Amino acid sequence: MLRRCLGAFALALFSGGLAAQSSPSVQLAPTADCQTFANVQWSFSYTTNPVREFGRITNDSGVTIGSYDKSSALSGGTFSGVWLQPITLPQPPNTLIGSYGGAGDNPPTTTGTNEFFVLYNCTTRRVLYSCTGAYGTCPTTALAGIAKIAESIPATSPASLVALLLALAAIGAAALRRHPLARR
Repeated sequence: MLRRCLGAFALALFSGGLAAQSSPSVQLAPTADCQTFANVQWSFSYTTNPVREFGRITNDSGVTIGSYDKSSALSGGTFSGVWLQPITLPQPPNTLIGSYGGAGDNPPTTTGTNEFFVLYNCTTRRVLYSCTGAYGTCPTTALAGIAKIAESIPATSPASLVALLLALAAIGAAALRRHPLARR
């Protein structure tokens, strides 16, 4: 009984953050860095050829460090490859960079535009958050990506922690009363 309670408690405590994560079809490209590119490896499908490609690269201070908006040459129904995201304002080591971009309708629509977002540390190249989907699905700046990470971290008040510890102690005490330890 005690094991089931503890197992359920552990599952409830840790599963919330894990369930929110999904396997995206976007990842950081090997060429991404702090100085020149925030490139991503991206795959998506479309039913009508995109007319517009766009991108915006921002840092964790809220500064736009690169952007573009251009006509699209994509055709054929799918794209899978490196999506170029040029950085025009080089960043110092360990800056968190948000690489956002997309392709589709002009102006963008949820049914005709695909987008992506990758938040990463430009020195370690560690991806902190990534997203891909229909227009309006993903954060568009590094600060918005950082806020998404903060949403997934459960905030438990000190009073709640004390209540959880007291409940756990009560469960343990009840289990020991039912099954006292053998004395030698």
